[in-house]
Amino acid sequence: MVSRWVAGIEIGGTKLQLGVGRGDGKIVALERLAVDPARQAEGIRRQILEAFPRLLHSAGIARAAVGAVGFGFGGPVNADQGRVERSYQVAGWEDFPLAEWACEHLGVPSAVLHNDADSAGLAEARFGAGTGRAPLLYITVGSGIGGALILNDRIYRGFGKGAGEIGHLHVPDFRGEGPAYRLAELEQVASGWAIARAGQQLADAGRLDLTDLGSKPGPVTGWMVAEAARHGHPDAAGIIDRGQKALGVALAQAVAMVAPRRIVIGGGVSLMGEPWFASVRRAVDQFVFAPFRGGFDIVPAALGEEVVVHGALALAHDALRQHVS
Repeated sequence: MVSRWVAGIEIGGTKLQLGVGRGDGKIVALERLAVDPARQAEGIRRQILEAFPRLLHSAGIARAAVGAVGFGFGGPVNADQGRVERSYQVAGWEDFPLAEWACEHLGVPSAVLHNDADSAGLAEARFGAGTGRAPLLYITVGSGIGGALILNDRIYRGFGKGAGEIGHLHVPDFRGEGPAYRLAELEQVASGWAIARAGQQLADAGRLDLTDLGSKPGPVTGWMVAEAARHGHPDAAGIIDRGQKALGVALAQAVAMVAPRRIVIGGGVSLMGEPWFASVRRAVDQFVFAPFRGGFDIVPAALGEEVVVHGALALAHDALRQHVS
């Protein structure tokens, strides 16, 4: 029986989180830190080295009691080799042996690495909105768009480089009608970054005034566009509608290929609430392969901001079981 503790670490472009537990869906202690991209990867690694002993102290756990650490990394990784391929937000991660580094510098016997969407998908499958529903397709719609396919309680990674990268499917961007449609990657239409970019273009053209919403001067954000849409601004509503339709097309394609029992959607954009989900469901229903209609549902994620940490802890728990068996 595995009884040692495990640690889980989320490394993102703006956020760093460290948690400790037993990989059973409970976090005993958590450290949450902001990432400064200007300090590059070395700055994040230094933050981890400083925060790890604080985390263990707050949990009352000796370092020697931690049997494994799991990472959910915000970028492409080579999970088999425990190496980061790169980060699109923070320089200095290129081909970095993160699992080996963790074993050496954190003093743990085992380390495992997956990207953040895979880690989050595993967490929702085991402890969150996907419990008991397989196959599970997890989608995170935030600054970017990522995905994970969970089969038989395990992350499916295809030939080893990953799978479920729904953000890179090409979909119509729904500007114009019929032949006027152009194809774009889903991230370029429906992500928080894409929504903010489209809103900024409206603002620069004098077609979007956010002063009535109490917004402070500065760049337009996806949240501002969503608020303007909720207050009836037609151009802002058009931006949100395009993103929802594009996501509906992408999810319909995914359903045709893998026939998931449940689709769980997390990330900041999904926090727009039930009206956003209802629109996405209608779009999926419009485009989905008819015989599969009604065989799946689409629900919000359940584990909140700590979802990647939960997944990293689960990965570490699995690694520890393999290590001691």
